[in-house]
Amino acid sequence: MRLGLAVYVAIASGLLAACQAPTPATLEFVDQSPLQPRLGEITTLRFRAIDTRGQPQAGVRIAFEVQAPVSGVELNPPEATTDVDNGIASTQVVAKGGRVSSVVVVARVDDKTALSPAVTFAGSTSTSRQFTFQCGSVSGAGSGGVHAIGAYDETRHLIAGVKVDCIAHVADRNGDGIAGAQVSFLTEAGTIGPSASSVTDVVGNAKVLYKTSLPLPDDVPPGTFTWTPLNDLTHTGEYLAPLWMHPFAWTENPIANYNLEPSLQEPRRPDPIRPGKENNPRDNLVSMIAVTTGEEAFDDLNNNGVRDEVEPFVDLTEPFVDNNDNGTWDAKERFVDANGNGVWDGKNGRYDPITLIWVQERILWTGWPHELDRDVSARNPRGVVRQLFPPATGTPVRYIQNMPVKFYSFTASFLLADPWFNSLARNEDGDGCEAGAVGPVTVTKLTGGMAFTYPAYTLMQYAISDARDPTSTSTPTYPADQVRYSVSAPCVFTASPVEGYKAVVQAPTVEGVFKE
Repeated sequence: MRLGLAVYVAIASGLLAACQAPTPATLEFVDQSPLQPRLGEITTLRFRAIDTRGQPQAGVRIAFEVQAPVSGVELNPPEATTDVDNGIASTQVVAKGGRVSSVVVVARVDDKTALSPAVTFAGSTSTSRQFTFQCGSVSGAGSGGVHAIGAYDETRHLIAGVKVDCIAHVADRNGDGIAGAQVSFLTEAGTIGPSASSVTDVVGNAKVLYKTSLPLPDDVPPGTFTWTPLNDLTHTGEYLAPLWMHPFAWTENPIANYNLEPSLQEPRRPDPIRPGKENNPRDNLVSMIAVTTGEEAFDDLNNNGVRDEVEPFVDLTEPFVDNNDNGTWDAKERFVDANGNGVWDGKNGRYDPITLIWVQERILWTGWPHELDRDVSARNPRGVVRQLFPPATGTPVRYIQNMPVKFYSFTASFLLADPWFNSLARNEDGDGCEAGAVGPVTVTKLTGGMAFTYPAYTLMQYAISDARDPTSTSTPTYPADQVRYSVSAPCVFTASPVEGYKAVVQAPTVEGVFKE
């Protein structure tokens, strides 16, 4: 007897049903690897089937799907069978877009389901827009903000080995730090080398130790600040000097021209110690760069995570150390030959998704003034110290402020610059002017603490106060003009936040008498 087609179908269906594993009692999520996948990476999710006895169940076909559709996220495979040893089936998830994605994966067998935790894909390649390089740590590990270190004594002699930590931070266009990125460093002057490693840590930071040493910074001619520096195929568009130097307030003689309108001409002065030398702030402005591999920054106007042809981008030159601050490479300046053609190349006019990206940091080397630098003289036509209050009186010059009444207090102030018309490095909270009193007065620091900007001079201020106690019932009254005081306040400047020495500059002497 010959069996009909319907009989064959019925037999086959029965055999398949008999071979298929029964529906599990439960499904459970097992784990995810890696836990923090980046965009474009694959992460594996594992689920387990559990039978009615609470044991792993083999041979169960599990279907996978995303809980809600997410653009650019793929699951592969969409189905898998649980393993005979551990009852586990896995699927892989990949996010191919350029934007942060988050997805929940659902594992399903008939009416049984299990959910994965939210899988977040963040990060891509490093980008020039998120690449920073700054020295010092003024706000915890990895921060920046130290702009000057004390590198010279009063005779302009180099003090080698003054050091500061500098930190490069590498991140992708979503702002996520990139671990394990190799960062290289070059400097105009001094020495820069890894203090721990030049590979970024888990948050994307690479720390190096910078030290003063030979070679010295390039001696450059004074320039003129402009808000519109050249930005073309061979110029980066960097300002002549960083804004923390206050170049927008420059005049050729900033001490004499205090409170006058700026000319934007860089300050300059004949050096009274070294004949024929002209000092200006950028003589000691040191350029250094950090370099890594990444993409040129672009504006993602349609938010699709990739650069489209019409979207603007930041075209980069090959990395170079800009010794003379003019925004372009010049002969003898160090550069990185990204394309290996033996010459420095400017911007190539096209978007590079993978290239050498780089960022510049600049730091000042400062000194403290010699006695010959301080006051105006035939040898020194542009002094670097100027008393503001009390004002000068008489010949020879004296700075007199009498105490007209009991408990009187006033603010003494003077301008101070280093021999190059830069503010002195000030890197500790205790820096400033205090003490130095002779007679019944106290001296209290007003200008003090760490400096965050470095204009051509610092307005130094301190309070001189009658030392008598106003709360006392037995406060003495001095006979008029019989009790004198004088203050020669020592002003302390810390060369570096890392084991920095302390330079002391004497404030002009202030004196007077008590009237009562």
